[in-house]
Amino acid sequence: MPLEIVDEFRDSAFARAQTGLLFNLPAPPADCEQLPAGLSLCMIVKNEERFLAACLESVRGVVDEIIVADTGSTDGTVEIARSFGANVVFREWRNDFSWARNESLALATRRWTLVLDADEEVTPDSLALLRALRDTPAGVTGVYVQIQNDVDDASGAASTMTHVLPRLFPTTPRIRYRNVIHESAVLDDEAYLLSVVSPIVVRHKGYTAAIVGERGKHERNRPLLERAIREAADDAFSWFNFGTSAVASGDFDTAIEALERMFAMSGPMRAFFPIAYAMLAQAYAEGPKDLERGLKVVDDGLAAFPAHPNIVFTKGYLLAEAGRYDEARSEYEQAMAGQFEAARHSMVDDEIFTWKSALNIATSYVKENRVAEAIPWFERALDSKAESSMLRGVLASAYEKVGRFYDAEQRFRDAGERDGQTGFVSYVNYLMRRHRFAEAFDRVDHRRDAIDDATYAALLVSAARVTRDERLGDPEPFALRALKLAPGNGAALAFLDGLYETYGESAKRDGLRAAELDAPLLAATDFARRSHRLLQEQRPGDALTAACAGLAVAPNDAVLS
Repeated sequence: MPLEIVDEFRDSAFARAQTGLLFNLPAPPADCEQLPAGLSLCMIVKNEERFLAACLESVRGVVDEIIVADTGSTDGTVEIARSFGANVVFREWRNDFSWARNESLALATRRWTLVLDADEEVTPDSLALLRALRDTPAGVTGVYVQIQNDVDDASGAASTMTHVLPRLFPTTPRIRYRNVIHESAVLDDEAYLLSVVSPIVVRHKGYTAAIVGERGKHERNRPLLERAIREAADDAFSWFNFGTSAVASGDFDTAIEALERMFAMSGPMRAFFPIAYAMLAQAYAEGPKDLERGLKVVDDGLAAFPAHPNIVFTKGYLLAEAGRYDEARSEYEQAMAGQFEAARHSMVDDEIFTWKSALNIATSYVKENRVAEAIPWFERALDSKAESSMLRGVLASAYEKVGRFYDAEQRFRDAGERDGQTGFVSYVNYLMRRHRFAEAFDRVDHRRDAIDDATYAALLVSAARVTRDERLGDPEPFALRALKLAPGNGAALAFLDGLYETYGESAKRDGLRAAELDAPLLAATDFARRSHRLLQEQRPGDALTAACAGLAVAPNDAVLS
């Protein structure tokens, strides 16, 4: 429906600024040469056969040409690109993302250029806007698109974080990329490309932990990030990327140094600064544990970017860490209220509004031993994230703590049916805590397919202990079944060792202790048991070797250390 400006605003600055062009793009000068209408898709790729077809399918019939710069694929990437009619050019990789992108941009011939990565897809609702842009006159102003990143988070369910990038811009040699990594589009080699905001959404699938690890992104990016701050030491964006990468890897001292340097640089506040404030505050909190300094950082951030959801949420986290729970809850509620203005920010964690703030409010009540008051917030979080196994589990535990056993059992049973091995184990353990041992054992026996051997062995050891402690019968068969599955299981071995010693069954005990020294080891408890037994056998060198091997499996295990 057309909109009409109310008379009293007809002559306002806002009204005079409207151009009638898509996304309110400024009208180009009359003498600005226009390339043929259309959209050129420009990409760089290497070994992207897993994602590329879905990416290109998402823009089929919308883009007028596809230019793909391949930097050394050895899989089916090139064949997939050509099957979509792409012009594929081959370039030797130079450890420089901007150079590679610019190689593809140089071959574009249509009026507008769209830049995508192979693990991205344009959402169906955005296609009509892209079609309309093809005929829109182009000057030198770009278009921000919403990049919706699929990410991992503690909820155990799918989550997203959204930020904007100028991925659409006029096709002209005046617009090129700069920086070897986390490259940005610039005009005439200036600091940034002036762009307007659009509702176009691109879904990015490459930030989940599994994909990042599979591609070795952290190892690949570190030297490029270091090179970026050497070659562009005067660019705040280079220091931002270096600092936030250090936060992600847990190197908080490096993160603090880089981000503080970024803030000390002259120049205007830029779109990524709000996230820099939040990340720097997090680094102070998790590195030197300087909560007061972290709070000063977020207050500075809120002075520059009032009510930014990520900064407000971070302030709530810091206040909770300081034990100032009432203040923390107030900040979390303010963060949730900021959902309606989130679109005006260039980068926002979408999960703040759905479940993260509600969960943190609930957690603050739990820390104060006010579990009943936490439950409505746990429920609110789960209502917003119904597929989350973690939220289902914490709500079930909260119900159990306040004696709402009917509600607790419903949630634990639901987890047992929906959440795989972890959910099934949590349900069995709940039944054991309720002293419903026969039911728990029966479920373990009848759901053998739901769990792997190591977990099944652990449940069998638990069943052995309960059988002994509650005097329900003979515990030995449970432990022996565990050893059959995992002959080096340290918990089962320790249990049987103690059982045989108590019953005076020395022959069984001697046989057990002799056989275990050759059994394969898997878990930290297995290595700890083996090291202990080797010490008993007066073999300290072998005991040390076993402990070191265990630490390779579980580096933070206190017993092995």
